[in-house]
Amino acid sequence: MDFLNSFATGGLSDITGFIGNFLVLLVIAALLFFFALRAGRALLISLILSLYVGFALFTVFPYKEMLIVGDTPLIRAVCGIALFAVFTFFPYILLRRVSSSGSMGIHPITLSILALVTGGFVLALGYHVLNIAAVIPLTPSLDALFAPDKYFFWWFLAPLVGTYLTAR
Repeated sequence: MDFLNSFATGGLSDITGFIGNFLVLLVIAALLFFFALRAGRALLISLILSLYVGFALFTVFPYKEMLIVGDTPLIRAVCGIALFAVFTFFPYILLRRVSSSGSMGIHPITLSILALVTGGFVLALGYHVLNIAAVIPLTPSLDALFAPDKYFFWWFLAPLVGTYLTAR
């Protein structure tokens, strides 16, 4: 009986520790999952592709330094996030209009995996490009997943692969 009690208590603390460490990623993935359930596959794919377009526009925007102002890292991060949101919003509106609105859905397991890798992509963008570490301090577990520059490529690639596999 002591074994079951220690297993249950230890298992619960492990689960809450995992959720606490990855809370930001899980919240973003849950938001994307419920967005896809409500809006549909075509709009989720439009959102994913608009994130790539927003990243490209944000990266090459020549007046970025003039618009991202502020004395504190928090204000600079918020300005960068707002600019990235603008660069993502307009391509999303365009892609939403041209995407097919087929009624074909995605299996919930596949959708949750796509939402998770897209959430990871959003966090990787925020961590490497937008400096969200000043706004949301990442836990050591998330820092290990998103800090190395070589991981940014894989987080960047994951939603594209997921979109390709779900669009088939």
